[in-house]
Amino acid sequence: MVDLIRESMAGKAAAVIGVGPGQGISTVRMLINFGAKVAIVSRSGNTFGLVESSTIKAYKADATDESQLLAVRDRILADYGSLDFVISNVGTWEKLPGEFPEIKDFERMIRINLSSHLSVLRIFSKPMKAKGGSFVLVGASKHIFRGNDLAYNVSKSGIEELTRKSAEILRQSNIRVNAVMPGSVGKEDTYYKVFPFNFTKFSERRELEPIEVAMVSTFLASEMSLGINGQCINVDHGLNTY
Repeated sequence: MVDLIRESMAGKAAAVIGVGPGQGISTVRMLINFGAKVAIVSRSGNTFGLVESSTIKAYKADATDESQLLAVRDRILADYGSLDFVISNVGTWEKLPGEFPEIKDFERMIRINLSSHLSVLRIFSKPMKAKGGSFVLVGASKHIFRGNDLAYNVSKSGIEELTRKSAEILRQSNIRVNAVMPGSVGKEDTYYKVFPFNFTKFSERRELEPIEVAMVSTFLASEMSLGINGQCINVDHGLNTY
């Protein structure tokens, strides 16, 4: 299977939007491992230790600002010529005060955790329609919602329907849209400590290694998952069974 994923990705161009030191950069490294050219998009423009080259480039953009997303999309297309895979890893967690948040705070969380994914789909799907491709959105497992923040839960819940409806809309253009719904994920960059399968038994921990999310995201982006579309895949060690 590893060789088949590499065959489906080698030489193709991927953009990872919302890269941070955890699952974002782990996804970038996983894509690079399979031979893809990768655009690293974050608010900081950080490479997170990777050396820029003809196949690895970092771009600075805030996904809540469509004008910045449009500009960075055009730069990626100018550098790589096309886009085949887009993984939208945009999102944040914040504990808002009070039982019910202020509307302005609620709307800010919706903008970051949900509307940003819509902007990524709107802007990046246009140049992909000529030859098709795939999107992977990163949401959150509903099994971490209990006791969590209202605005966070509502904003993350919307990703499920956004995924389903976007897959329906883009199907005619041969573009798939799926989502990964992680449980609690570690924030540290442990990629080289874990890769490829040096995991602590998951029965001994509740927190996911970032690479566990990256592996599923990469599979969904690749043509190995061609039969999967409009689906939200829980990656949470089976939290619902605890």
